[in-house]
Amino acid sequence: MRISLYKKISASLAVLFLVTACAGMSSGISVGDKDIKSTQIQGVVDEILAARKTVDTAGMELIEGKQLLRNQAQFAVIRILFNQIAIDKNFTISDSDIALRKGDVTNQVGGLDRLEPALVSANLAVSTFDEYLRILIIVDRLTESFISSGIPEALASQEVSKTIVATAEKLGVVVNPKYGIWNPITAAIEASDITDGAVTPLP
Repeated sequence: MRISLYKKISASLAVLFLVTACAGMSSGISVGDKDIKSTQIQGVVDEILAARKTVDTAGMELIEGKQLLRNQAQFAVIRILFNQIAIDKNFTISDSDIALRKGDVTNQVGGLDRLEPALVSANLAVSTFDEYLRILIIVDRLTESFISSGIPEALASQEVSKTIVATAEKLGVVVNPKYGIWNPITAAIEASDITDGAVTPLP
Protein backbone atom coordinates (compact mmCIF):
# COMPACT_ATOMS: atom_id res chain seq x y z
CA MET A 1 0.00 0.00 0.00
CA ARG A 2 2.77 2.40 1.00
CA ILE A 3 4.79 1.45 -2.07
CA SER A 4 1.81 2.16 -4.33
CA LEU A 5 1.21 5.53 -2.66
CA TYR A 6 4.91 6.40 -2.95
CA LYS A 7 4.84 5.63 -6.68
CA LYS A 8 1.80 7.86 -7.18
CA ILE A 9 3.44 10.75 -5.29
CA SER A 10 6.69 10.28 -7.22
CA ALA A 11 4.84 10.27 -10.53
CA SER A 12 2.96 13.44 -9.56
CA LEU A 13 6.19 15.18 -8.57
CA ALA A 14 7.82 14.13 -11.82
CA VAL A 15 4.96 15.62 -13.84
CA LEU A 16 5.07 18.80 -11.74
CA PHE A 17 8.83 19.11 -12.27
CA LEU A 18 8.44 18.59 -16.01
CA VAL A 19 5.75 21.28 -16.28
CA THR A 20 7.78 23.69 -14.15
CA ALA A 21 10.93 23.03 -16.16
CA CYS A 22 9.14 23.62 -19.44
CA ALA A 23 7.68 26.87 -18.13
CA GLY A 24 11.12 27.96 -16.97
CA MET A 25 12.60 27.35 -20.40
CA SER A 26 10.04 29.55 -22.17
CA SER A 27 9.70 32.33 -19.61
CA GLY A 28 12.27 35.10 -19.68
CA ILE A 29 11.17 38.19 -17.81
CA SER A 30 7.88 39.75 -16.78
CA VAL A 31 7.42 43.44 -16.09
CA GLY A 32 3.87 44.28 -15.10
CA ASP A 33 1.66 42.72 -17.78
CA LYS A 34 4.49 42.57 -20.33
CA ASP A 35 6.27 39.26 -20.94
CA ILE A 36 9.51 38.71 -22.82
CA LYS A 37 10.27 35.09 -23.70
CA SER A 38 13.67 33.52 -23.26
CA THR A 39 13.73 32.81 -26.98
CA GLN A 40 13.36 36.54 -27.70
CA ILE A 41 16.28 37.44 -25.44
CA GLN A 42 18.39 34.63 -26.85
CA GLY A 43 17.54 35.81 -30.36
CA VAL A 44 19.04 39.23 -29.64
CA VAL A 45 22.13 37.60 -28.13
CA ASP A 46 22.55 35.45 -31.24
CA GLU A 47 22.21 38.56 -33.41
CA ILE A 48 24.96 40.31 -31.43
CA LEU A 49 27.27 37.30 -31.67
CA ALA A 50 26.67 37.02 -35.42
CA ALA A 51 27.43 40.73 -35.92
CA ARG A 52 30.76 40.33 -34.11
CA LYS A 53 31.92 38.02 -36.88
CA THR A 54 31.46 40.73 -39.49
CA VAL A 55 33.67 43.43 -37.96
CA ASP A 56 37.15 43.77 -36.50
CA THR A 57 36.63 43.41 -32.74
CA ALA A 58 40.28 43.97 -31.77
CA GLY A 59 40.47 46.27 -28.77
CA MET A 60 36.74 46.07 -28.02
CA GLU A 61 35.62 45.23 -24.49
CA LEU A 62 32.99 42.65 -25.36
CA ILE A 63 30.97 40.73 -22.80
CA GLU A 64 30.36 37.01 -23.20
CA GLY A 65 28.29 34.08 -21.96
CA LYS A 66 26.07 34.64 -18.94
CA GLN A 67 27.06 38.28 -18.70
CA LEU A 68 25.88 39.00 -22.25
CA LEU A 69 22.65 37.08 -21.65
CA ARG A 70 22.01 39.01 -18.43
CA ASN A 71 22.88 42.28 -20.16
CA GLN A 72 20.22 41.72 -22.81
CA ALA A 73 17.65 40.62 -20.23
CA GLN A 74 18.40 43.84 -18.34
CA PHE A 75 17.96 45.86 -21.53
CA ALA A 76 14.56 44.25 -22.06
CA VAL A 77 13.51 45.22 -18.53
CA ILE A 78 14.79 48.79 -18.86
CA ARG A 79 13.05 49.20 -22.21
CA ILE A 80 9.68 48.35 -20.68
CA LEU A 81 10.30 50.54 -17.63
CA PHE A 82 11.21 53.59 -19.70
CA ASN A 83 8.22 53.09 -22.00
CA GLN A 84 6.03 53.15 -18.89
CA ILE A 85 7.81 56.26 -17.63
CA ALA A 86 7.10 57.94 -20.97
CA ILE A 87 3.41 57.11 -20.55
CA ASP A 88 3.36 58.35 -16.95
CA LYS A 89 5.09 61.61 -17.88
CA ASN A 90 3.08 62.11 -21.10
CA PHE A 91 6.23 62.07 -23.24
CA THR A 92 5.53 61.56 -26.94
CA ILE A 93 8.42 60.06 -28.89
CA SER A 94 7.88 60.18 -32.65
CA ASP A 95 9.63 58.28 -35.41
CA SER A 96 11.20 61.55 -36.52
CA ASP A 97 12.61 62.07 -33.01
CA ILE A 98 14.28 58.67 -33.21
CA ALA A 99 15.51 59.30 -36.77
CA LEU A 100 17.02 62.62 -35.68
CA ARG A 101 18.82 61.00 -32.74
CA LYS A 102 20.02 58.19 -35.00
CA GLY A 103 21.52 60.78 -37.31
CA ASP A 104 23.29 62.44 -34.39
CA VAL A 105 24.71 59.14 -33.15
CA THR A 106 25.79 58.14 -36.67
CA ASN A 107 27.68 61.40 -37.04
CA GLN A 108 29.28 60.98 -33.61
CA VAL A 109 30.69 57.54 -34.46
CA GLY A 110 32.11 58.77 -37.77
CA GLY A 111 29.47 57.94 -40.35
CA LEU A 112 27.18 55.12 -41.42
CA ASP A 113 30.04 52.73 -42.22
CA ARG A 114 31.22 53.04 -38.61
CA LEU A 115 27.80 52.49 -37.06
CA GLU A 116 27.80 48.68 -37.08
CA PRO A 117 31.22 48.39 -35.41
CA ALA A 118 30.07 50.96 -32.85
CA LEU A 119 27.00 48.88 -32.05
CA VAL A 120 29.11 45.74 -31.75
CA SER A 121 31.50 47.55 -29.40
CA ALA A 122 28.54 48.69 -27.28
CA ASN A 123 27.08 45.15 -27.17
CA LEU A 124 23.94 46.37 -28.96
CA ALA A 125 21.94 44.62 -31.66
CA VAL A 126 20.79 46.43 -34.78
CA SER A 127 17.23 45.22 -34.12
CA THR A 128 17.13 46.97 -30.73
CA PHE A 129 18.98 50.14 -31.76
CA ASP A 130 15.80 52.21 -32.22
CA GLU A 131 14.60 51.15 -28.77
CA TYR A 132 17.97 52.18 -27.35
CA LEU A 133 17.63 55.60 -28.99
CA ARG A 134 14.09 55.90 -27.63
CA ILE A 135 15.45 55.29 -24.13
CA LEU A 136 18.09 57.99 -24.61
CA ILE A 137 15.40 60.48 -25.64
CA ILE A 138 13.21 59.60 -22.65
CA VAL A 139 16.20 59.99 -20.31
CA ASP A 140 16.93 63.41 -21.79
CA ARG A 141 13.35 64.58 -21.41
CA LEU A 142 13.08 63.19 -17.89
CA THR A 143 16.32 64.91 -16.93
CA GLU A 144 15.10 68.19 -18.42
CA SER A 145 11.83 67.92 -16.51
CA PHE A 146 13.65 67.47 -13.21
CA ILE A 147 15.94 70.42 -13.90
CA SER A 148 12.95 72.55 -14.88
CA SER A 149 11.27 71.67 -11.59
CA GLY A 150 14.21 73.13 -9.68
CA ILE A 151 16.38 70.07 -9.09
CA PRO A 152 20.10 70.89 -9.56
CA GLU A 153 21.53 69.49 -12.79
CA ALA A 154 24.15 67.54 -10.81
CA LEU A 155 21.37 65.64 -8.98
CA ALA A 156 19.06 65.07 -11.95
CA SER A 157 20.61 61.70 -12.85
CA GLN A 158 19.90 60.48 -9.32
CA GLU A 159 16.24 61.41 -9.76
CA VAL A 160 16.15 59.49 -13.03
CA SER A 161 17.50 56.42 -11.21
CA LYS A 162 14.89 56.84 -8.46
CA THR A 163 12.16 57.02 -11.08
CA ILE A 164 13.35 53.77 -12.67
CA VAL A 165 13.39 51.99 -9.29
CA ALA A 166 9.94 53.34 -8.38
CA THR A 167 8.48 52.30 -11.74
CA ALA A 168 9.93 48.80 -11.39
CA GLU A 169 8.42 48.54 -7.92
CA LYS A 170 5.04 49.73 -9.18
CA LEU A 171 4.90 47.31 -12.10
CA GLY A 172 6.65 44.36 -10.50
CA VAL A 173 9.54 42.55 -12.13
CA VAL A 174 10.00 38.77 -12.33
CA VAL A 175 13.24 37.42 -13.78
CA ASN A 176 14.05 33.86 -14.79
CA PRO A 177 16.90 32.70 -12.47
CA LYS A 178 18.94 31.74 -15.55
CA TYR A 179 19.66 35.46 -15.98
CA GLY A 180 20.50 36.16 -12.36
CA ILE A 181 18.78 37.75 -9.38
CA TRP A 182 16.57 40.84 -9.55
CA ASN A 183 17.66 43.57 -7.14
CA PRO A 184 14.69 45.89 -6.50
CA ILE A 185 16.90 48.45 -4.78
CA THR A 186 18.97 49.10 -7.91
CA ALA A 187 16.42 47.87 -10.48
CA ALA A 188 19.09 45.61 -11.94
CA ILE A 189 19.63 41.92 -12.66
CA GLU A 190 22.69 40.79 -10.72
CA ALA A 191 24.81 37.67 -11.10
CA SER A 192 23.50 34.80 -8.99
CA ASP A 193 27.03 34.05 -7.72
CA ILE A 194 30.24 36.03 -7.45
CA THR A 195 31.96 33.96 -10.15
CA ASP A 196 29.03 34.48 -12.54
CA GLY A 197 29.14 30.79 -13.40
CA ALA A 198 32.85 30.80 -14.21
CA VAL A 199 33.63 28.35 -11.42
CA THR A 200 31.65 25.17 -10.87
CA PRO A 201 31.49 24.05 -7.20
CA LEU A 202 32.77 20.59 -6.41
CA PRO A 203 30.04 17.99 -5.77
